Amino acid sequence: MRVLVSVDMEGIAGVSGPDDILHGRYNYDRFRRLMTEEANLAVAGAFQAGADTVVVNDSHDGMRNVMYEHLDERAELISGFNKQLCMVEGVDQADAAVFIGYHAWAGTAQATMDHTISGGQIHNWWLNGELVGESQINAAIAGQFGVPVVFVSGDDKLAQQIQATLPGTRTLVVKYALDGSVVRSRPLGEVRRLIREGVAEAVAARNAIPVKKVEGAATFRMEFKRSTHAEVACLLPMVQRIDPRTVEVTGRDVVEAWRLAFGAMRLGSTCDAG
Repeated sequence: MRVLVSVDMEGIAGVSGPDDILHGRYNYDRFRRLMTEEANLAVAGAFQAGADTVVVNDSHDGMRNVMYEHLDERAELISGFNKQLCMVEGVDQADAAVFIGYHAWAGTAQATMDHTISGGQIHNWWLNGELVGESQINAAIAGQFGVPVVFVSGDDKLAQQIQATLPGTRTLVVKYALDGSVVRSRPLGEVRRLIREGVAEAVAARNAIPVKKVEGAATFRMEFKRSTHAEVACLLPMVQRIDPRTVEVTGRDVVEAWRLAFGAMRLGSTCDAG
């Protein structure tokens, strides 16, 4: 059995603001260590449930945050940016996926650092007409390969969205978001125990957890923050302009649609460089 652990940073216990998660800020090194620790707890839980291999995919920002020298020695690590499957690189070779340190989608009230894919350029994402966040996008990509998302950890606002959109997926609230940059984190010892135990139980129950399968063609719609973002994205001929700030792309399946959408977003974002 093969398990993919995708680890983000905004949803790690204790994280409350940009100084905790951005390279060069004063709290970054502290919290990248805690990010690595939460990944290790998930790895331990997966092996406890009978995994043969566990791959950790660094999924935050530039995707070079997990401390390899402190990672569980049994786990493989995928790091670096520009992966074709982005936050779930490696899911095409997995039997179950675990999301650690995730966060709520853009515009969620009182959620910790809510955003979807790119907080600097994008307001909202939709998949086939449904508002989605990173968890839902990544679950759909995993579903294209028949892989269920069995466990997701983060704040309480994220957990509510997972329960509404990914029925059957186990959730763990490691902290309660009181505002965009205020959290009440659970005791660290409790978080450590619950991640390990929760992942072990979820991986063991993987065959009973539904796969998020998007049948047939898929359409991603993106609402940029500026009309210029949309204008630049539309340099790609497959990108359709919906309104001054909104574009959409359609692929033969959700993976192709994702790659087109991510490419359009990356192109549109270049206008911020002047």
